[in-house]
Amino acid sequence: MQPWGREFEPPQVHQSVTKDLKPLHKQVDITQHRAPVVGLPFWGYNLHWFWVCKSAFLLSFPMMYLIYSFLVTLGVLLTAPYYVWKRRDELAGRRWRERFGLLPESFQQAERGAIWIHAVSVGETLAVVRLARELQQVFSDRKIFLSSVTPAGRSAGESRLPSVAGRFYLPLDWRGAVGAALKRIQPSLLVIVETELWPNLLRASHEFGARIILVNARLSTRSFRRYCLVRPFMRRVLEHIDVICAQTEADAERFRRLGAAPERVVLSGNLKFDAEPPRVGAFPRLPEKAVTITGRSPIMIAASTMPGEEPMVLKAWSKVRAQYPKALLILAPRHPARFDEVAQILTNSGCSYTRRTHLASQEAEVSSRMTAPEVLLLDSIGELAGILELADVVFVGGSLVPTGGHNILEAAYWAKPVVFGPHMENFQDIARLFLEADTCVQVQDAEELAESVLKLFGDRATSQRLGKRGQQVLETQRGATARVLEQIQRLLNSPP
Repeated sequence: MQPWGREFEPPQVHQSVTKDLKPLHKQVDITQHRAPVVGLPFWGYNLHWFWVCKSAFLLSFPMMYLIYSFLVTLGVLLTAPYYVWKRRDELAGRRWRERFGLLPESFQQAERGAIWIHAVSVGETLAVVRLARELQQVFSDRKIFLSSVTPAGRSAGESRLPSVAGRFYLPLDWRGAVGAALKRIQPSLLVIVETELWPNLLRASHEFGARIILVNARLSTRSFRRYCLVRPFMRRVLEHIDVICAQTEADAERFRRLGAAPERVVLSGNLKFDAEPPRVGAFPRLPEKAVTITGRSPIMIAASTMPGEEPMVLKAWSKVRAQYPKALLILAPRHPARFDEVAQILTNSGCSYTRRTHLASQEAEVSSRMTAPEVLLLDSIGELAGILELADVVFVGGSLVPTGGHNILEAAYWAKPVVFGPHMENFQDIARLFLEADTCVQVQDAEELAESVLKLFGDRATSQRLGKRGQQVLETQRGATARVLEQIQRLLNSPP
């Protein structure tokens, strides 16, 4: 039994651990080597230090990654039946092997030097196209590989970056799978677009000796709150990143508060302002002629709609059609997996519609099929950006429901007036920028959406003014690609 009133000698705790434990154990000053004992029995000290040591163990570097890897494995096992069915095309084409890091043998590099770009889906891929092409020119002796998570993202990479050395699906975030991919392509640089913070990918790439840069980095308020729940872990994850090129100062500050070293966080701007002009394929020209022939006008495009949003858009559209009987709605769901679901929603609503995939490539047939329908369901991939040119008003989906909104820059490129809902959390800085420049309209619900669309349809001068201002804002914000390229050149030209 320890005597009362003597000084107690607590165990030594590493400084990096005490930094993480302070918010958890404010009542215990574990940064001091000696603590006076007043009126507590021996078991009281043991109880305090039991919780301190337990927390130190759980927050230790290897243990956090072990827990994370266990949770990833558990998640894969629980969701495997769903994804096996959803990704059955991958199974047929053997692309499933890429999820385990088993990349094609043709990707094998004899020595280090390649550049690995990871863009999760379509939006991130389109944002990085110009940067990837700049890298191909500046580092012509280095192979560039592009990974994605979604099939749509991979398709976007195939069409917009056909000259890269290889494309593959990002391996599951297991050390073994990631390590196999690293050994195959031998990268000197890993470029991650936006917020793909995969802990094992970052750790394994760092240990492999690759430099890591996070470009077009953004961290929404909601994501920041979630990451803060595991801030000690995220601090260690961010230690592996050499440079974080944040879109805005608010994003940069969130990364610093999450634990990123301030000297590694730079403000570069948004790569999407530098994105290449939307491609206009053969199809958008057909409906353009068809609406002229059939007199279908005005046109509203509901771009990238999300679950629960289509009924709200259709409710607003019914009021618009009451005043503009020849108006046309082009409805473009965000995810290809929902095309049939949205078609069923249209059927149940009683709206007359035609599907893009049911239209032939002949002008006469397109015109005949677009004479009567209220809605054209754009159930295709890669055509939305080009067809925006036809719009009189663009509604940006994902904003009437709490899914964070979507990018408004493609509509701004075409100088189209933009309307979006209250939920633009994932693009709040861009939305704020455009709202302050008086280039777009924000609504709260379907009723306000109908009112705003009717006003813009009825006042062409205001509609054109909003569109032109948005185009001007887009032009003034360019330059992020050059700033990011400068950081990449510095990394590759300096020793690890």
